Amino acid sequence: MIELKRGGDPHEVVLNQLFKHTQMQASFGFNMVALVDGVPRTLSLKELIHHYVGHQREVVTRRTQYELRRAEARAHILEGLLIALDNLDAVIQLIRSSADTDTARAALIDKFELSEEQAQAILDMRLSRLTALESDKVHSEHAELIERIAALRAILGEPARIDGVVVEELAT
Repeated sequence: MIELKRGGDPHEVVLNQLFKHTQMQASFGFNMVALVDGVPRTLSLKELIHHYVGHQREVVTRRTQYELRRAEARAHILEGLLIALDNLDAVIQLIRSSADTDTARAALIDKFELSEEQAQAILDMRLSRLTALESDKVHSEHAELIERIAALRAILGEPARIDGVVVEELAT
């Protein structure tokens, strides 16, 4: 606690003494060196912020593209599973009548116009996934993925949305 005498303007005197004898006011020098296009450069604060925001935009864009690719791949597999669930009896009959896995895969691709990945996912599917509850889970997961894909495409489609994601991440 600091007690001041009456009279004059002691506040300025006390503040100056505090700044002089304590760490309340300190200055130090530093170099703002950053890699810009692979070359180290000394930047001003404005340039540093500009390059940092550009980097964050690139990070958000790449991450969103990666998530979109993964979501589209999963949705593709789920679409194949939905086709199999809609034609369950025909799929089971086709698999049972096939001599081996390769024949069954080729028959699924030909008959139901599936991709290689979708046919393999159907062959890898456990029998327990054929229940009504599991079928509902596949339908709900597919619907959620379609919404997520639309949201990711919307982010990638508008630079302002990418900036919004950057601002949101910096705020946390």
